[in-house]
Amino acid sequence: MTWLHFTPARAEVVREAMALLVPGPTDLPGEREPGAREADAVRYADRLLGAFRVDPPLIYAVGSGSAHVPLSPEQRHGWLLRVRQLQAAYRDGTALLDRLADGDFAAADVEVRHRALRDPRAHAFRGLLFDHAIEGTYGDPVYRGRPASGRSTGATPLTVEHPTGRTAHSERTTGTGTGTGRAPAPYGDETAALLRDFTAAARQVVLGGDDG
Repeated sequence: MTWLHFTPARAEVVREAMALLVPGPTDLPGEREPGAREADAVRYADRLLGAFRVDPPLIYAVGSGSAHVPLSPEQRHGWLLRVRQLQAAYRDGTALLDRLADGDFAAADVEVRHRALRDPRAHAFRGLLFDHAIEGTYGDPVYRGRPASGRSTGATPLTVEHPTGRTAHSERTTGTGTGTGRAPAPYGDETAALLRDFTAAARQVVLGGDDG
């Protein structure tokens, strides 16, 4: 499996952390709906962090994924800054999780991984991972690309359909907001607000709110 941004080791840290934050049947006995692992949410994060490694950048992918809305110079600059910030956050965050899990987060026992994620020093990165896990799990599968195995997870139960048939994520068009979804304003304020409300509610339940 190839990655746009992650090394294989970092990808495994992100995969295992996301799976604890948004668990599916593999990670939580009795869970019936797919979670971050089943949805391949780690690939969503990889495509976001590696967005500018391809042309056109993987920003504003819509519909089948073959079309992109061109970025204005201002939007491109804003997104470049945001992506660089996220790259730094993931570099430092995955290294921190490894340290907190006695050197190897992905290989550690699940109790050790839970302990590392709950550590106050991992608070900011845990929140970022959770937001991306939610977006990657419940958003349009096009944002995850097509896994090398040819496996397709399909849309998950909370995918939000736009009236035109496109599935919406939300993000400020400047790329400087706190959101990280990669579909644009053209989907309308109503859908964007719904997605923001859902993420906020999920954070409240799992993390105890934005500051939890």
